[in-house]
Amino acid sequence: MAFEGQSECAVRECGSPCSEGANLCQDHSVPGMVIKHGNGDCVITAWYAEYANEAGVILLNDYALGDLFGGEVGFKAKLGQQGFVKVRILRTPEELEAAKVRVAKAPGKWSGPWLTEYAWESSSK
Repeated sequence: MAFEGQSECAVRECGSPCSEGANLCQDHSVPGMVIKHGNGDCVITAWYAEYANEAGVILLNDYALGDLFGGEVGFKAKLGQQGFVKVRILRTPEELEAAKVRVAKAPGKWSGPWLTEYAWESSSK
């Protein structure tokens, strides 16, 4: 079950029913970890990214992925606009483990939940 009251895909133009345990339909669904949130569920997606020779993992729930960015492609583009490079969704436990090794070598302090604005964006204005 998706977030309480959410029955259609979070991608606004879509309208298809949500996949089991997700806020996105089958066409827009992405891999991640299903978590309980209130009376519903969501999928937490993990994204590998690099910025200024640092590496990190950025987390975003599937509702925000669909609602704010229209899905995977839109979020990847947003991260690029924010200055990140080598952006990719981590699709398997093996990809997550490999990313953790790279992050351990040069960890980014920005790693964690996605932010609407990062420190380097506000300092460049």
